[in-house]
Amino acid sequence: MPSKEEIQQLRERINLKIFSSKNRMMSVLTWGTFIFSIFALLAIIYYYGYPQTPATLKTVYLIIRASIWFYILKYLIRVFYDFHPGHFIRDNRMDSVVFIFMVIEEIFFIIFGHQALNGLFMKVMNIPFSDVSILAVQLYFFIIVGLELGKAAAKISKLKISPARLLALSFITLIAFGTAMLMLPEMTTHGISFIDSLFTSTSAVCVTGLTAVDTATAFTHKGHWIIMILIQLGGINILAFAAFFTIFYRDSSSIKYQSLIKDLLDTDEMSKSRTILKSIIVFSLLIEAVGIAVVYFSWGPTVEFKEGQSRLFFSMFHCISAFNNAGFSLYSNNFFEEGVRLSWGVHGVIAMLVFLGGIGFPVLQDFASLRKKSIHPLSYYTYLQPSSRIALRTSFFLIVGGALAFYFLYPVHPDDVPSGGRVMQSVFQSVISRTAGFNSVDIGKFSEPLILIFSFLMFIGASPGSTGGGIKTNTFAVILKSTYIAISGTKHLTFLQHTLRPALVQRAISIAVIYSCLFLMGTICLSIAEPHINVMHLVFEEVSALSTVGLSMGITSSLGVTAKSILVLSMFIGRIGSLTIILALIRRASSVQYTYSHTNILIG
Repeated sequence: MPSKEEIQQLRERINLKIFSSKNRMMSVLTWGTFIFSIFALLAIIYYYGYPQTPATLKTVYLIIRASIWFYILKYLIRVFYDFHPGHFIRDNRMDSVVFIFMVIEEIFFIIFGHQALNGLFMKVMNIPFSDVSILAVQLYFFIIVGLELGKAAAKISKLKISPARLLALSFITLIAFGTAMLMLPEMTTHGISFIDSLFTSTSAVCVTGLTAVDTATAFTHKGHWIIMILIQLGGINILAFAAFFTIFYRDSSSIKYQSLIKDLLDTDEMSKSRTILKSIIVFSLLIEAVGIAVVYFSWGPTVEFKEGQSRLFFSMFHCISAFNNAGFSLYSNNFFEEGVRLSWGVHGVIAMLVFLGGIGFPVLQDFASLRKKSIHPLSYYTYLQPSSRIALRTSFFLIVGGALAFYFLYPVHPDDVPSGGRVMQSVFQSVISRTAGFNSVDIGKFSEPLILIFSFLMFIGASPGSTGGGIKTNTFAVILKSTYIAISGTKHLTFLQHTLRPALVQRAISIAVIYSCLFLMGTICLSIAEPHINVMHLVFEEVSALSTVGLSMGITSSLGVTAKSILVLSMFIGRIGSLTIILALIRRASSVQYTYSHTNILIG
């Protein structure tokens, strides 16, 4: 048996032999990965987007499996060409784990073949093996794409693109992909126009919930899956998913990428950016999983599910839509659908998910950090950061105020809704009105005072660092407090025994003013495009789009192409606008060594 030294000498000789061809081989693998990935992705799109025959199914299966075999070969070549194979395997743990699973699956397939696996799945899950086989290789493919995305994400910082532009570009790319996918034949029941597909994709990616067509009937089960995926990616942000994979890599470029993420997340320390990204993923998936489990068992006996879609899928779709504050529903009348409108348990869970998604990831992380300390849960609020307490306090007053306004001003109260149900409806609509587009009542019957109140709630929106839109609760609280300070003549602006910097107040006022200008411009454009529609309804529609809420007076589907385009732009600006504005405002100002003389101007 050769000794360790002999093996080392053999390895060194091999390294010398292959050194000259290493760069050329890595280049070939890079191009091969790109080509195989493109073909596999096109095969998957064709599989889901067009009607299939046995021949096309076989072709799709072979293309995707070929891409996986290429990945296996690529991994082996990379190990062979690395000067320290053992270190390579340890440093690329995710690649190694995926490689092992793929090899085991291929060996199992070669030994037992289709029949054995088909019998196993038919016995345990009652699923034909051909479907499971394609699903399995697709799953492997997306894991591979995720790994490659993580490696590519670590190099994003080398591009001379500002964080704000990178954020906008990620949403534009996702919207374009969603638009193309929703226009495929198998995604809709009777086809869909480009503007309606663009509108739906933008609404899903920007987690708004406005719909130009009936989501329940216009889209097939496959289309509903695409919408749900767009909501999930748009809610957490596709950049967070990409950055999640960089956690497994330790090269120097990832440090620059962390700096970019630090700017996107507006954190004080670069070292916290990775922790926050982990928390975003963990919190989202954990809360959604709990919500799905609870909703699954909360559907009442009167609830009906669309043919071909299960109770589990309905639970998944609505919980993901709720936590990401999207407001999409698989019912034509949303939660006002007969049989669902009185399911108070489901309404309660959905409202809680919307609240957790809208309160912001910083607040959730703040709560999670207190669990590690010896603090009684009832005392958590006292130990929260000032920003978290302001968000919670402001949200509480807005929810209570909105619920009272709805309870006393909503003009229609069906006889089958008890007094307790009216309270639940009031709280539900108040929670929903600031962040998501669900409705358990007929929004079209809102009185004009209620339209104005709910428009104001939508304008304020959710809390910072959340999936919701609006100027944000903390911005509203700072403006309100600064107004009181100006009237009372107090010198310093204080919150919870803390003094706020003047620059923070200026930033809050700037965001509110810019947001107000955008809202006014959007409303004027809508009134020009649709002069025959009540301006109050257009105001409600525009603030709902700009604040990415999704509530509607029922006029969305009747709007023309121009009006829908205006709303698409409003939803996009509303989703990225606040963060883009903040990133622009927090740039370090240029300092000078002189000041101009002071003067007074007339105010008021």
